[in-house]
This record gives sequence, structure tokens and C-alpha cells, in this order.
Amino acid sequence: MINPAVIEQLQPYIVTAWHGHRNDQDIPKQVRDVWYWKFMPQQGTAQSNVDLAIINPEGEVVYCFDAFHRPFTRPPLSLAQYTTREVQRAEQLLQLDRLPPRTNPISLPGLDGQRGVRVFVTLKDDRMIAYQAPIVEVVPLSDSDWHVLDYPEQPRQVNAMDLHKWLSQVYPAGIMERTNQLTKKVYRIASTEGALSLLPAQNDGATRRAILSGTVVLTDEGKDHFSYQGRIRVVLTYPLDQPEPSSLKGVFEGIYPRRDRIRTRQLPLVAAFESLPAK
Repeated sequence: MINPAVIEQLQPYIVTAWHGHRNDQDIPKQVRDVWYWKFMPQQGTAQSNVDLAIINPEGEVVYCFDAFHRPFTRPPLSLAQYTTREVQRAEQLLQLDRLPPRTNPISLPGLDGQRGVRVFVTLKDDRMIAYQAPIVEVVPLSDSDWHVLDYPEQPRQVNAMDLHKWLSQVYPAGIMERTNQLTKKVYRIASTEGALSLLPAQNDGATRRAILSGTVVLTDEGKDHFSYQGRIRVVLTYPLDQPEPSSLKGVFEGIYPRRDRIRTRQLPLVAAFESLPAK
């Protein structure tokens, strides 16, 4: 999760990112400028593979720095302190006036009254703390998507692929995840497999309830058929006189195999689901 001090420093900027490799054909000029600095002999080899650059309105790089400071930096600084200091140096070069503090509260994304599902996903990676900050996605759903979950008068099975629109969002977003080496785009989830049980639950007299549960296997678009799995448990509520669900809340708990150069680490991947009703 980004430190609030860093967020305050980045407030005047439009923040964007570029992900690629040194032998790519379409490297932006600004990235070439950063790499020219990065790979100068006097910079040494103790650097990360992530850089931050400040670009002026004319598209020129005015300042750049390694995103992860070297451990022997003096005085010793936290990553947030280091980033704040470097951004402040860039502001001096830009002669940028500070903006007043934000007063509008942060709000979750919605669907402007359209029905759907909001998904929160977090990867419990103890090495990369930023992955633990929840990623929030909103997915609009049609009437036919909801009818798949109609109230079960008797226990029945639901094919996980029928819920693909929102189950496919259970994927750890980040710059170091699986990407297509040609397009540099993150692989999307191609299939969500599993036979899920939909069982009627105890009613409260005003609404009916049902429980959706089971194991889901998610496979991405890569040619190696990379997949991972987890269990979901979802509570659905229904009006007494209608079969279509009126609300949905649930969780996904699984393991994501994070591969590095040495081994594969089994990282907990957690998601939460909540329905977004029409206004």
C-alpha cells in the first residue's frame, strides 16, 4: 500500500507507467533517456528493475531515479521517505507550486446504478507489500447472468464458467505478473472451471437465502495453461416472491503459485464479492 506521504507528493502529477524490455522496438524516447542514465558505468550494478521519472509538459525527462533506494543510502531512509525526497528534488527543477490538500473523500468505483458485482482482490505476498493492497474491479451483469443464480428450490449445481464475468477478476494485478511477451499485456483469465453447489439456506421470514460454494480452477491465456485454484462461498438473498437474487456477498480463498528464478512460492490469494444494486 502506498504511503500517504508519497501520495501527497504525487498529487500534482499525472501518473502513468510503461512495462517492457530493452530490445523492444517501440520503446518511448523518455524510457530510452531514463535507461541511458541508468546504465551509465558510474551508476553501478546495485539497482532494481524499476525506475521513476518526472516528465515536464513538453514530454522531456527532467529527473529520474531508481524506485528502490540502495541499502547503504545515508542517511538511512524508509522507502516512503526516499521517494518523497526524490520527488521533491524534481519539483525544484520544475519550479512546481504545491497544490492544496485534497478535501474530497475517496469512494469505491460503482456502475452508476447498473446491477453487477464489485470484486476486491489481494495477494498476501510478504515480500511485495504493495500486492496486499486490495485491487477493486466492478463488473456489470445482465439479467441472464443473474438468472444463473435463481433460487434453488432443490440443491443443484452451477457451472463456474457461467460466473466467468466476475470470477475471472480474481487475479493478482501488478507489474510483475504473467504478461504476453509480444504485447506486454497481462494475460487475462480464459476459463473458470468448477461444479459449484447451490443450496437453499434458512429463511428469515422476509427473504430467502441460498449458499453457493465449491472449488474454482482459473486458467489464463498463456500457452502453458497456467492455473491456480481456490474455494468460494457466497451468500445470496432473494425476495419471497421472485426467483432472481437481490443481493450477493462472498469470499474466495485460494493459493497463487508465484514463480521466480529460484522456486515457486505458494501465496494466499483472497477476494471478496458484493453485489451492486440498481439505484
